[in-house]
Amino acid sequence: MSQATLLDFANANDQAAATTKKLQKQAILANYFKTIDDDSDLALTIRYAGGRAFSPTDERVLGASGAIVSDVVMGILRTDWHRFREQMIKSGEMGEALAIFWPERAIRASESEPAVTLKDLAKAFDDLASTGNQENKKEILGRLFLRCRDPREAAYLTKIIFSDLRTGVREGVLQAAVAEAFEKPLAQVQRCQLLVGDLDEVAKLARHDQLCDATFKLFHPIQFMLATPKENANELAEVFEGRTFYAEDKLDGIRAQVHKSGDRIAIYTRTLDRIDESFPDVVAKLSKLPGEFLLDGEIVPWRDGRVLPFAHIQRRLGRKVLTKKILSENPCEFIAFDILYRDGELLMEKPLEERRRALAQLSIPSPYEGEGKGEGGASESKGAGSRNKASNTSAPDPHPNPLPSGERGEGLLKTTVTKVSNAIDIEGAFNIARSCRNEGLVLKDPQSIYSPGRRGQMWFKLKTYLPTFDCVVTAAEFGHGKRRGTLSDYTFAVWNSDDLVNVGKAYSGVTDEEIAQLTELFLKLSRGDNGHVHVVEPKVVLEIACDQIQKSERHASGYALRFPRIKRIRWDKSPADADHLERIVEIYESAHNFAKCEGVEEASPAPEPTLFDHLT
Repeated sequence: MSQATLLDFANANDQAAATTKKLQKQAILANYFKTIDDDSDLALTIRYAGGRAFSPTDERVLGASGAIVSDVVMGILRTDWHRFREQMIKSGEMGEALAIFWPERAIRASESEPAVTLKDLAKAFDDLASTGNQENKKEILGRLFLRCRDPREAAYLTKIIFSDLRTGVREGVLQAAVAEAFEKPLAQVQRCQLLVGDLDEVAKLARHDQLCDATFKLFHPIQFMLATPKENANELAEVFEGRTFYAEDKLDGIRAQVHKSGDRIAIYTRTLDRIDESFPDVVAKLSKLPGEFLLDGEIVPWRDGRVLPFAHIQRRLGRKVLTKKILSENPCEFIAFDILYRDGELLMEKPLEERRRALAQLSIPSPYEGEGKGEGGASESKGAGSRNKASNTSAPDPHPNPLPSGERGEGLLKTTVTKVSNAIDIEGAFNIARSCRNEGLVLKDPQSIYSPGRRGQMWFKLKTYLPTFDCVVTAAEFGHGKRRGTLSDYTFAVWNSDDLVNVGKAYSGVTDEEIAQLTELFLKLSRGDNGHVHVVEPKVVLEIACDQIQKSERHASGYALRFPRIKRIRWDKSPADADHLERIVEIYESAHNFAKCEGVEEASPAPEPTLFDHLT
């Protein structure tokens, strides 16, 4: 039985990258998967094709930064760093730049060296994750790169390390390729992945005709159901077509998914990362709830029944030690709005109205709960920005039903829902939500099933105008004055198909502490610099607010966010979660973009050019 090689993997993925048609990508990968004999190799093939070094349920990280990889490959190539950096900028990423320089190395490589297999990669990745010593990491990577004879091997080794294949193959294409390879219905493949978590495991089940044998297991994160953005109440009312929807406050926190069984609790973010250690107080409260369950909700900064500024959450994230002072000064709560699994029963395919009733039952009675039930079974005293429910359009209480501090027992906080069916209802609920310090509204069809990872016409969100955008940082440059010596100015981009295109640069909205944290991170993520500007790996997502959107010839996107400011660092989001250019264009064309003016360049002076501006 032949082993799957890195070169065969690279060739198949190059073929997939060469076409823009999803069905062709799917067919190319399906044919490749059929050639893999070994189950372990099949799992690795699918994992790496998804741009992951480890399976989604494996919480390990490689810890191989751009600086480490650069040191290794430059030691092998023995070429001029400036030449290599220029090529990296031109190529847009290190893997393709490396492939151009690699023939010089390949000529000197030993032909007797065995071909690099996918199992070789898996062993090296295990070793990388198990050591924190940078020299050890360099040695492991050096041995692996030295075995790459073909430029495409070196390219794809680098791409997998940085989770940046750029083949245009997203999870939906991979799911379809698995279904086609093993002649299984796509819906069956998708459902099986929902149950077991890893598509690489699903592929093995599909090959052996065991998809129907899969059962749901806790403690693997599932994709969150998403809401489709809408711009105003009238637009939403048109979509409703007279139907009644549930409206609940859009909370300004971290979307979180709670898995509990016995004494074990895991909390996952939208990026499917564990964050238990940052919220021990939240874990302690959730552990008091009976049974096993899977909840969808939001972690918010919270005191005395009121939402606090989001900065309180940021002070917790990324800290190795959470002192009593940090916890007491930055209190947080988990607020649930959905239940997906309870005591052996999968609830995702039940209507939302049934799930809300099940959610209402998950609590420990206390004197401060159950005094009034809102639509969908939620306790009236629960949720960020609880409000007077005498009518859908009632004026907000300036002190919206705070829970007595220290007296509410160990019950589960839940969002309050309101029935809305027209623009007047929606506007009233929206205004109350904003007065309660929340971002806006999420509106949900009571008959909706839970569809992980999807947007559709079942859930919608209505936020402030203009809406904020989630953008990926592509370059960071040193600031001026008191920010001299720190990377405090950030160029950011959105997706245009599979490429990132810049839409602006911002420096305001982050604290000195956050700047110091980002400086340390971006220096590790740097792909090269000109002494002042660092091109960085696209890993960090910022939520950007702006006053206007205008057309711009300065950016590859053709648009610029005017007067941009950083609302917050989205540690809970991955680059894949960032907005797309279509969204920028949609808002540019909307009536709310009052500064829309065809063909006029923005009046503000152009900032200094960055290295990333040269990328196309």
